[in-house]
Amino acid sequence: MKIDDSQEKDKYFSNLLEMKKLDRNHPDLQKVLNLYISAFPRNELMNFNIFYTNHIRGDVISFYNNNNFIGFAALLTKGNISNILYFAIEPNLRGKGYGTQSLKQICNYFKNFKIILDVEDPFECNNEFEREKRLKRILFYKRVGFELTTIRYKWSDEYYVIMISNSDDISEDEFWDFWKTRN
Repeated sequence: MKIDDSQEKDKYFSNLLEMKKLDRNHPDLQKVLNLYISAFPRNELMNFNIFYTNHIRGDVISFYNNNNFIGFAALLTKGNISNILYFAIEPNLRGKGYGTQSLKQICNYFKNFKIILDVEDPFECNNEFEREKRLKRILFYKRVGFELTTIRYKWSDEYYVIMISNSDDISEDEFWDFWKTRN
């Protein structure tokens, strides 16, 4: 079935995709962890328990089509900001609209929050192939409604740029306050 109209596609996927918040004992958490480890570079991996500590609002959300796991998002929320730290769709399901619709569901679910995410800065990369991948990733997020900000930072030997949805902007102070100790 080929669907061309964007609104029709949204309606079609909204009937197919199910979103679930996973607690640390959910049986599908292992599927999330497997995708997490395979989808992200080693230098970007962190202790996944951060999403399950008592003093941080962490959300691990999985997406399903007809009860089949298709991907996940892991977010931290503080104040009026939700930060998507990790987002991935199963490799064999990429390019079929699941990522777009999953992100739209997240933006709707967190509609009262500024939603931010970071992407590797394409202009801090000397490898042409990698730069092209980074630019495609930015274009994907822009199609879903995210916009580039002026905030850039370096973490774990990589440069990143912040993108935002559900708001016009985020200040540098807001961004760095988000990452201050959360007690």
